[in-house]
Amino acid sequence: MNSNGKDIKNYANFLSKLSGNELAIIASISGYFIAQGLTPEEQNSIGNFFEAVGQILLCIGSQEQYLDSIRDDNNR
Repeated sequence: MNSNGKDIKNYANFLSKLSGNELAIIASISGYFIAQGLTPEEQNSIGNFFEAVGQILLCIGSQEQYLDSIRDDNNR
């Protein structure tokens, strides 16, 4: 894994250890700072991009959980 992949994994591990409230606060602050200086059209474009990234992450994660549960059932 390259250093960029390790950085992303470290960031993901950091985020996964936060409480729901802490995660919401970081998301709120991040959104606020990203939006500064952007037009409404740019804000919508970037917001839609992050929505798409989130949906893809959810799709991959749910499929992996499903496949893991099938493998666990077959190993019993």
